[in-house]
Amino acid sequence: MGARADLTRALLAGRAAAREQQPPTACPHPDRTHLRTAWLRGYGQASSTATD
Repeated sequence: MGARADLTRALLAGRAAAREQQPPTACPHPDRTHLRTAWLRGYGQASSTATD
């Protein structure tokens, strides 16, 4: 798989984690990586739509 696919998977996993009301600290990716950034972005997107 390519890096783009990995980033997409991380973003979608972050969204799913937010919907399941997991804490943001549940991110499985190491600090300061693009995958963590994508996961947290997905988490934030799902969190902000849940409160709108």
